[in-house]
Amino acid sequence: MEPDRLPIRLSHNLDGRKFKWLWAKYVRATRDTAHCTGCLLGPYSHRLSGHNSELRTQGELVLDEEPPGTYGAVYICGVARQGYSRKQNYAHNLHAAIVPAEGTTDSYVFENWSLTVRNGRFTPIPTLEDLPNRYTGLPAAFTTCRIFRWAVCAAPTLPGITGPCGTTTGLLGSRPDRDRMV
Repeated sequence: MEPDRLPIRLSHNLDGRKFKWLWAKYVRATRDTAHCTGCLLGPYSHRLSGHNSELRTQGELVLDEEPPGTYGAVYICGVARQGYSRKQNYAHNLHAAIVPAEGTTDSYVFENWSLTVRNGRFTPIPTLEDLPNRYTGLPAAFTTCRIFRWAVCAAPTLPGITGPCGTTTGLLGSRPDRDRMV
């Protein structure tokens, strides 16, 4: 991507109050030795964040905090507040990955959330069945983590993203009692 490319524009109806955590990262690389946010390398967005008190009133965000060409995707994660304390939120967590694609418009709807992107397209989040065999024996915290699955399955096929870096050697001994689904 050349630096003079148009930035990604995201129209949305996101409400940060409905999420325990809501964030986006400009993904430059991935690693397979961590799950959740730790497997995506790159800076967080300050605009698309649950910490942005004006997010609800900003129906369109220009994702230009990082120059085009310096990242390969923008990953969005929203951990649903409802059911979180009872560990009943997993199915309601928002996950979306946007790849820059100048001149392209794409939409994604998940439950009550509606996202429309210009100058980008949504990429699918791989299922558990999509995981390469070398990862299927990892603890559930890895295999159920949609961020991890995207990082090891989809991200390496995209221009502008390096990885996965690292190795999962030794992770099979992780403690399941500390693992959680995101």
